[in-house]
Amino acid sequence: MNAASPLDCFSQGYGDARAAFLHAAADNGAEITSYRHPLRGPRGEPLFLDVAQLGAPDARSVLFLASGTHGVEGFCGSGIETFLLRAGIARCLPDGIALVFVHAVNPWGFAWGRRVNEDNVDINRNFLDHRAPYPENADYDRLYDLLNPAQLDDAGAVELQKAVGALERAHGAEAVYRSLSGGQYRHPRGVQYGGREPVWSNRTLRGVWARYAENAEAAAYIDLHSGLGPRGVGLLLQTAAAGSDAARLAQAWWPDSIRFEPAHGSDAALASGLIGPAFVAGCPDAAAVGIVLEFGTIDMNQVVLALRADNWLHHYGVRDSDQGRAIAQRVQDAFFIQEDTWKEQVCERAREVVQRATAGIAAVELNPGRLGIKGG
Repeated sequence: MNAASPLDCFSQGYGDARAAFLHAAADNGAEITSYRHPLRGPRGEPLFLDVAQLGAPDARSVLFLASGTHGVEGFCGSGIETFLLRAGIARCLPDGIALVFVHAVNPWGFAWGRRVNEDNVDINRNFLDHRAPYPENADYDRLYDLLNPAQLDDAGAVELQKAVGALERAHGAEAVYRSLSGGQYRHPRGVQYGGREPVWSNRTLRGVWARYAENAEAAAYIDLHSGLGPRGVGLLLQTAAAGSDAARLAQAWWPDSIRFEPAHGSDAALASGLIGPAFVAGCPDAAAVGIVLEFGTIDMNQVVLALRADNWLHHYGVRDSDQGRAIAQRVQDAFFIQEDTWKEQVCERAREVVQRATAGIAAVELNPGRLGIKGG
């Protein structure tokens, strides 16, 4: 690949990020398709989920790389995608593989600086069967008033941290993770809301999968995220069932990947409505795997408090005010670090993960009735 500089690939807003991505994709000869969102951005600008395909249109092996599932996290993910394109990833694709960039899965959230979409829905908690009973999250219910206050003050933040500490002492870190990040389907105005129907990004993304992976024999989906884990470290997280083809593929391609187990004492996953399992289910005739590449930023407690403030601002505050602008900046700072070292770390880690994926997907062999991996 060329010596592209990560420092030149990150933008300060959705519009500039989209323009940089589309320019880099066009320079690589990508086939670009744009899906227009029904709403507009804060300056009245149109919003799009953009798809750029590299490689053979009829490729039997397809790797997806997506950004902006959690809107504001697009500042990180979009920069990574632009970096990989500028670095010449198109010239390094093994024969027979298509690489499909999905830019701004949640363009409304990206443009407005929110993690959720226009319906206050967390896109990565929306991919479940909405006809079935929704998972319960009793610990979230107990924390609801502290997580989603009508008045924003420091005393409430202290009380929330005390309650979370008590929950961890009583039931462990797993219970804390599920209560704060697992998703909930009872409180539409609360954080971590998974929605009551498939939202625009869900429906559009499923259409993208159907279009580009329709004939795939092997397919992988890497979803770029930020805000969880050690600063600058790219954690690989996957939720495939133990012993499944998806779990085997993830372990073969990324031996350092971490698999979330079901919650103890329950048949529910730690997080509900995730994109990864939905992607695998959407490719029933392919050897498929979905994985999250998550880059750490700041302390997780501060991330939670930033999202709490953002939710309060959306429902009770005034965005166009000194307080509103301060909260918006706080949210961006929770998911994107304005430091050269951090930008270089996330780009190099993403390049490594994508290179492993392209090598791994090229090594997949399908035999009647079983999955094979060359050399395995």
